Amino acid sequence: MMAILWLLSLSLPTLGAHVLISCAYKSLCQLSLLSGNDVVLQCDHPRALWYFSSILEEDTLLLSSMPNIKKLPGGGLQLTNPQPSQTGLYSCQDNDNALVVEYEIDFQDVTNLHITHKDLGQKPLQNETLDLGGRVLMFTHWEPWQDCNRCGEPGERKRLGYCYIQEEPLEKPLPCRLYLGQEKVESRLMQPELQVESCLVPCNPIKEINQPYFIFDSYQLSKLTNSMWLTCPLASIYR
Repeated sequence: MMAILWLLSLSLPTLGAHVLISCAYKSLCQLSLLSGNDVVLQCDHPRALWYFSSILEEDTLLLSSMPNIKKLPGGGLQLTNPQPSQTGLYSCQDNDNALVVEYEIDFQDVTNLHITHKDLGQKPLQNETLDLGGRVLMFTHWEPWQDCNRCGEPGERKRLGYCYIQEEPLEKPLPCRLYLGQEKVESRLMQPELQVESCLVPCNPIKEINQPYFIFDSYQLSKLTNSMWLTCPLASIYR
């Protein structure tokens, strides 16, 4: 007998599947992101030229034909399923080679994601002090809690945390791999975190009405199938 699996998918514009990252004009923004989750780096110049410098190599590459990287018509750079090996400096320049904006990104490995549930008493990773030619603090930098996944009934919400290093209390902390470069450090904190907690929020009728419409798909699974990997093309851990 064939089992039928119903899948629910959102109907959204293509860009809706990506998180848009922006930075001020002629500025350098340093940040951490998770590997495996699509992003778009904003650069408001229609003839933008994108260059990439890896933390593992000294050469600067013109980004034109990499399989998972695409330059968008407005000048932005779309990274599909970015990997930790793509950690480095992304520089957007105009056609006169003048700097428009730069992003230095640490793509932290989602396959090593440390997950805890606050209501189950599970604890996130603890800060560590390391000697790297001087005393530095390695810690998890937490993003704000995301929205509750349900309204009017018990649900859950999550927040992401990234590995950061700080030299002094007043110094600006940096994502771990951007600080360390090619230096190898053995620490449990060298991984991103995901924390979950219970939530209960009232429904907002206006917000619910403005949601995109849905499309149903059906897939037939044979009883001989032991396992199957299902991918939601518009899913993102950032939402």
